[in-house]
Amino acid sequence: MEVFGFSASVTKQQLVILNIIAIHICLVEMNFGAYLRVKPTILSHSLGWAVHLDSSFDTTVSIRQLCKEIGLIYSGQIGELKNHYLLQFNPSHSSSIYRDILIDWNATVKLDRKSKETFVSKKLHRRCIKDFILRSDNWLNVKNCDRTTEMIIQSIEKKLHKNSIVVWFSKQVPRQRIKRSLHFKDPQFKEQWHLQNNRQKNMDINVTGVWKLGIIGTGVTVAVVDDGVEWTNPDIFDNYNKEASWDLNDNDGDPMPNSNNNESNQHGTRCAGEIAAVANDVCGVGVAYGAKVSGVKVLDGPMTDSLEASAFNTKLQLNDVYSCSWGPEDDGTTVDGPHYLASKAMMQGIETGRQGYGSIYVVASGNGGANGDNCNYDGYANSPYTVTIGAIDEFGNMPFYAEECAAMLAVTFSSGQGRSRSIVTTDWSKCGGTGCTSQHSGTSAAAPIAAGIIALMLQARPCLTWRDVQYLIAITATKVDVDHAAWYVNAAGLHHSHKHGFGSMNAWRLVSAAKVWPSLPWMTVFTSGDNQVGDAIPMFPDILSVNYTVTADMLESYGLLLLEQVQVKVTLFHPQRGNLLIQLVCPSGTVSVIGAPRPKDNSSQGLDSWPFATVRCWGEEPHGTWQLLLTDTGKGKLQPGELVSWQIVLYGTPLSPNDFRQRLRWVQDATSSNPFESNVSIECPALLHSLPFTPIADKMLKVFCLSGMLLLFLACYESLENIFCYGEEKEEMKKLWLSQRSQQRNFGSAESSVETAGEVDETQRLLSDEIAMESL
Repeated sequence: MEVFGFSASVTKQQLVILNIIAIHICLVEMNFGAYLRVKPTILSHSLGWAVHLDSSFDTTVSIRQLCKEIGLIYSGQIGELKNHYLLQFNPSHSSSIYRDILIDWNATVKLDRKSKETFVSKKLHRRCIKDFILRSDNWLNVKNCDRTTEMIIQSIEKKLHKNSIVVWFSKQVPRQRIKRSLHFKDPQFKEQWHLQNNRQKNMDINVTGVWKLGIIGTGVTVAVVDDGVEWTNPDIFDNYNKEASWDLNDNDGDPMPNSNNNESNQHGTRCAGEIAAVANDVCGVGVAYGAKVSGVKVLDGPMTDSLEASAFNTKLQLNDVYSCSWGPEDDGTTVDGPHYLASKAMMQGIETGRQGYGSIYVVASGNGGANGDNCNYDGYANSPYTVTIGAIDEFGNMPFYAEECAAMLAVTFSSGQGRSRSIVTTDWSKCGGTGCTSQHSGTSAAAPIAAGIIALMLQARPCLTWRDVQYLIAITATKVDVDHAAWYVNAAGLHHSHKHGFGSMNAWRLVSAAKVWPSLPWMTVFTSGDNQVGDAIPMFPDILSVNYTVTADMLESYGLLLLEQVQVKVTLFHPQRGNLLIQLVCPSGTVSVIGAPRPKDNSSQGLDSWPFATVRCWGEEPHGTWQLLLTDTGKGKLQPGELVSWQIVLYGTPLSPNDFRQRLRWVQDATSSNPFESNVSIECPALLHSLPFTPIADKMLKVFCLSGMLLLFLACYESLENIFCYGEEKEEMKKLWLSQRSQQRNFGSAESSVETAGEVDETQRLLSDEIAMESL
């Protein structure tokens, strides 16, 4: 028989012994291989060292030898790091360590071995070692053994340091790591589904990721223009800005809501809580719980144009955002909006507010949906200076009370019907209030949420202008209610719905985009002439169509390359205004319903230069043919109406379409990154303080004009008189001038002769002197 290549005679007994030896070797190798493949784990209540071994040594032999020499056990390779291993101390398998520390202790002790103190110390060490072995699963918790534990650690590290195959080692220390989740003590935070919705996926404003980045509205003040703010409420007090507040009804600095007349004046307090309720142990938190809120009390009494104007400019350089959850009646018949003073006040705000960056006015689109109302008949919603906000419910649907219009910029969350929840926010504590409510509703609840999100944007990038905010909302808003909202994508690639504007505001997308958004160029406005028509408005399906063409040459001096909002001022007569359907078609073909039929509007007053607005052409080019379409949807029993005139106003910017597309790409890149990796941002330019513009008074302007006309008349009169009059005097003056000129010439000739004679005499004298010198 051949055994390992050699011929030999082997008995059966010897062969059995050889097989047993071979099996034993295999088992040992398998066990050691498994020994090396143990997953690296740090056992609780244990000491461990990470070691890096020299790769030039045999790993199998090195790790086994090292563990034996030091008295540790092998716990596997660390991850995928080659030659990096975890070694741990096990009290029941470390007799060599105990022996070493006792030897070291005996060698280092300086006291007399026979003293009582030495005896007690040695006895304590032995007792600790015994307890370590008996309680190996929880040995680190043995009391009064810290010195023994310290000596164990020193002994192990001393051996690791001396060992030649150990390149590096480190004692493993437990370090605290926490889950990056938000924890609020506010008892109702879990019910604030609009902040974090655990029932309906993506049906919230996506704000928690923004908070984790430390963006909570710090440094921004939002004014709640309403019926007052209960600033003493513990959920508001710490974030209340007293200096930026005012009571316009009582003309003092305290906007506390009035509770004397048993009126429900809790509206402003609820809105303030939505914006910036303090993160404490009361009720819930605000969207921008690090921002400040101020109260501008204006709804506790009769409203006038001058009062509205004062509200829009209250503490203009202290308030950044004005939240206005109110407007004209939502009865489906009213056509009203900011009048002369209020309109001028808003213009003053966008020009000089926030040190020149412009105040931001957030308005609710209205709650007249059940009455068939349309927010294009609300002048605040139609204003180019406002951010018009509608509402969606918890499921992303349009609530029964919400209004449609072409001027709507975006929507946020509010109450609905059926299983849809209302908004949880701060409430006043007067008249039976508890300081917290779960019943805040309507677009009144949606607008403050938008104001809070804008506060987050302003912290992320304080130099955003009021128009930058509008652009970012239009670009970053997300679609909701996709199957029923009739979404339309315009020529610039932006999607818009009459129900939801550009979509639902997303805090994370808005803040991310704000960080990379360069400030826009100036706004430019083109206003056409007043186009007189005088044509009858036909019954549906017939349509009255009138056109107006805007050429590139007409816009050249304006520098208007890109559209923002478009207004159409319409004057018409009609016996029943609510029957009218009015549409505007942009040059690109984008259609906007700027005047929807309103069943309850039976007014025969028509419209007098009413400014219908649309944002559906945002980002498109302005030149081309604009088309206004009107039709009567009534039953034909009344006299036909008449379109008297119309005028188009184009708001835009010198930004080119290519530049706009580049900005869209920047926003797309910024909003598609991971929240914890999005550190890209651009710095704000130096702040330019804008001085308030004071227009010249009309009387002074008339004086300047009359003075200029008088001076021009006098100049013309003197010129004509000098040309056609005083002929004899001119002749005498001419003769006198000629005689004087002749005398001057004669006088010059005489002087020349004298000078010549002098020069001759001087020459003769010099010659005579030279001859005399030569003779000498």
